[in-house]
Amino acid sequence: MSIWLRCAAALTLLLCLTSASSRAAQETLTPLAKVKLTLGDALAIVHDQQMPLEQRRQGLRDLADRNLDLPRMARGSLGSHWYELSQTERDEYVSLFSAFIEAAYLSQIQDYVRLNIEVTNERSTSPNYALVDAIVKQPHEDDLPITFMLERHGNDWMVYDVRVENVSMIENYRGQFDHVIKRHGLAKLLNDLRMKQKQLAALIGKP
Repeated sequence: MSIWLRCAAALTLLLCLTSASSRAAQETLTPLAKVKLTLGDALAIVHDQQMPLEQRRQGLRDLADRNLDLPRMARGSLGSHWYELSQTERDEYVSLFSAFIEAAYLSQIQDYVRLNIEVTNERSTSPNYALVDAIVKQPHEDDLPITFMLERHGNDWMVYDVRVENVSMIENYRGQFDHVIKRHGLAKLLNDLRMKQKQLAALIGKP
């Protein structure tokens, strides 16, 4: 399994952060405590072979919408090209990028059955930002160290990027998207992302 596919698996599991929020009510958990508390629930969803695949994908997608800072991730993935868009185009791009992320990750959920993640430590960079280190474990694969980057949102924390071997996921996408834009134009990238949006709809059984 490639590094970024395994990173995708890890991020998919982190989509389940909402369960911790509901159990902890208004209590503010540390980023480390929140991640540890919810990994059991996340793994239960991913490993549940009795639950229909489309249902697992839909459940994780709903959680992603509430627990990933998708607007920030979308803006970062486009870099300076963000300022070339109108507000209407920006709104569409956030939706398209969100579908792109979710389709890329949820399409691989069937490969995560034997995957586990060990959370190791937390590093605070400021009162509102934190890094949570973890190790992705997969049979017959080398352990993969990853770092989740979180920002405080009120009493909660949201993931806005993931680093794998010191390479940012958002920076990686920004490089890929910039290459497409420079060669084929922004319209080409938007059309490609619209196709990904349709792919996501097909994955979760929606028209």
